[in-house]
Amino acid sequence: MKYYEDVYIAQKVKTIHKKLKSIQFPYHLNVEKNGDTHILKQSWYEGRSADFSKLSDQQKTLQALQALHQTNEQIRWQEIDLLPYYDLREKWYRRFERFIEHESELKVLLRDDYKKIVAMASDALNRIDGISTELEERTLLHGDVVHHNFMFGKDDIKLVDFDLAAMGKRTDELILWLHRVLPNVGYDLKSVMQEHPYLQHVRQKSHFLLFPNEIMREALFYLKLSPRQKQGTYPFIKKFSGDVLRHEKKLTQMVLELA
Repeated sequence: MKYYEDVYIAQKVKTIHKKLKSIQFPYHLNVEKNGDTHILKQSWYEGRSADFSKLSDQQKTLQALQALHQTNEQIRWQEIDLLPYYDLREKWYRRFERFIEHESELKVLLRDDYKKIVAMASDALNRIDGISTELEERTLLHGDVVHHNFMFGKDDIKLVDFDLAAMGKRTDELILWLHRVLPNVGYDLKSVMQEHPYLQHVRQKSHFLLFPNEIMREALFYLKLSPRQKQGTYPFIKKFSGDVLRHEKKLTQMVLELA
């Protein structure tokens, strides 16, 4: 059971589940009826989160996402007014602006790495601006492909938490999936692309992988924490930023080979 302050989001999530149930979509949990517009009620599901370092989990999470993206063949998602439009390029420009706005605080956190990350982000955005994606078809996107939103049961897998679901381009969601997976596999983009045929759709947008999205998101989130929480999170942030920068040249080379 989940309570939503925003009735709009609650209604959106309920509508998505209702539509998915109508086509017997196997990767979601059915919503139970209740009289409170703020509450989403679902059956308890016993499972574990995805482990993106495991090939089998990568395959199954992508299988679920592919099936979700293909639901536009049965459901006219574009006619549902509750679904906002998601554009990854615009989202990253806003994230980059926030990163610059908090320069003084982030320099304390990241030290010399701050300038390097800003340079990486600026260069990536310049490359991204030269990529045309206007002809891509829009479909339903889950919107938050973090590992714990893929739940593995005994014999199946479920997508949970559709709070950020939106209309958008499937390649944007695949790019975000890659951003989540690559840190778990030593940024070995070449191997991941070879293992998963569905990822071939992102070849034309491979430069999106050079944007340091994960560390920028984590660093901005860090600023919202309490002093005690920051103390516990600081070692993770430092290690993660170091990993991003250490693999920059390797990832750039693989992206250039892929493009």
